[in-house]
Amino acid sequence: MADFISTFITGFSSVVEQNLPVLLPTVKIKNIYDGLIHYSYNGDSRDIEKVIYFNNTFFLLNSGKYNNFQALVNQTVSQKKYFLISKGSCRVRFNDKNQFTKVDKGLIKKAEDYIAANSKLKIDRVNPETELWFILRSEGTGFAGQLISKREFTEKNLNKGELRPEFAYLMCAFADIKKEYTVCEPFCGYGSVPVQLSKKFRFEKLFVSDIDQEKINMVSQKKQLKDNERICVSCDNAFELKKIADKSVDLVITDPPWGFFEDVGDISEFYKKMFDSFRRILKEEGRMVILSARKEELEKTAGENHIEILQSLNTLVNGKKASLYKLAFN
Repeated sequence: MADFISTFITGFSSVVEQNLPVLLPTVKIKNIYDGLIHYSYNGDSRDIEKVIYFNNTFFLLNSGKYNNFQALVNQTVSQKKYFLISKGSCRVRFNDKNQFTKVDKGLIKKAEDYIAANSKLKIDRVNPETELWFILRSEGTGFAGQLISKREFTEKNLNKGELRPEFAYLMCAFADIKKEYTVCEPFCGYGSVPVQLSKKFRFEKLFVSDIDQEKINMVSQKKQLKDNERICVSCDNAFELKKIADKSVDLVITDPPWGFFEDVGDISEFYKKMFDSFRRILKEEGRMVILSARKEELEKTAGENHIEILQSLNTLVNGKKASLYKLAFN
């Protein structure tokens, strides 16, 4: 089995550890860190590219306890290894705690000589087809790997404030959705969460709503949600949810406004009204999965309204600190 490492959104290590074997059944996880997983896989490496939440994926050449690039490079080049991509062009990069850094030219030359000796790759420092990365992490672990896939992030493909698809998927995986669930997304925005729900997860019924009619018009036309009798898309106030019967929903999963870019008034009062609405529609054993950058206010409001935080994780959304919660009414 070949070894690989892949990077993903910070904070979701436990979610990825549980979810990856579902997507790649023959995978063997060797270690997992915040934002990076080391695993073996004996299937087609192109399968790995289909894992929606992987950012960069590397064919692993070396790993171990390293606190400097000199030791990592020396140990790597002392071993004869094949490259997964052995033709085309390549360059060497050094990444220290998620930041690219400059190193001694002699170290670069040693790494480039290693590439030449173990492949037919030509060195191209400007526009290569693949890259050899030497990575140092804060916990003292080092990796050397050939970059085999890289997810391109293009903001132009997203609306302002729209959740990235990979983040929406991880929210759904965190929620642990069952096929018999009735699910509600009451602040759907541009539809990132319901689209991933429809594409990748099984459920009995899905209610999708937002107070913005223009967004609902857009969401209702998405191919994943359109003409599906199990999905109800409507313009509705999250504080009312008139189309949903009392005690009929198993899971509310949503990314409500944070009050940074839109006027929601007092955020604590906003959360109070939101929780009151969710209390009405949720079954006795129902759960809520909520993303928020207003950690202090949400936790305080939850505590004042007899809501238990079952699980939480800290992450980044477009560079901003946020937390994802799984909650239940006491």
